[in-house]
Amino acid sequence: MMNYNEIIKKLKDILSQELDKTNIQNTDVAAALGVDYNNFRKQKARNSPHYPEIMQFLAKRNISINWFFFNQLPESLVESTSNYIILKYQKSIITSAGGGAINDAIDPSPLVIDKQLLDHINSSYKYTEVLQVFGESMEPDIKDGSLVFVDRGQVDVNKEGTYVVHTDDGLLIKEIEVKDDKIILKSTNKSFIDIEVIADDIEVVGRVCGVFLRI
Repeated sequence: MMNYNEIIKKLKDILSQELDKTNIQNTDVAAALGVDYNNFRKQKARNSPHYPEIMQFLAKRNISINWFFFNQLPESLVESTSNYIILKYQKSIITSAGGGAINDAIDPSPLVIDKQLLDHINSSYKYTEVLQVFGESMEPDIKDGSLVFVDRGQVDVNKEGTYVVHTDDGLLIKEIEVKDDKIILKSTNKSFIDIEVIADDIEVVGRVCGVFLRI
């Protein structure tokens, strides 16, 4: 694995060709990564690369991570890398299984997932995002701290399943029952009561298509 200085040098080499500029500065690298320069300098002093930002930098340019970090030839990676995809992991957004979670910050991080897994849970690559669950109302099916795969392309609540919905109390993850103009938000943990809301008062974010349970 490359050290910090080697990583910066390689980023500068890429930017030098991209910008047709020979004298690439650290400020250019920070700008290309979308990182505040003062923060960039602090990370450099700690010898701690901005890995999530570097991953996004490489993904936007279709540059192999293995080639960048390990100098593996792209030809040797075609079969293996084609089996993976990068999803948005909304790390700072918490979905509540209980009384709601209000989130102001949106800061997606890249999460590399095997495509066969998404095929198994029948979720579209294009619309799938990953959220973390807080609370116990959906146990034992979805435990506190688990990650859920949410297909934002599936918002038809007439289809049986578990959904993430945006309410006045924040984001909730619940099973949904449609009753005339009302929506019943149901918990699998029977110690929690159902929540009845008017259909127009909620926004369906997407259907939960898969769960990584926290053990």
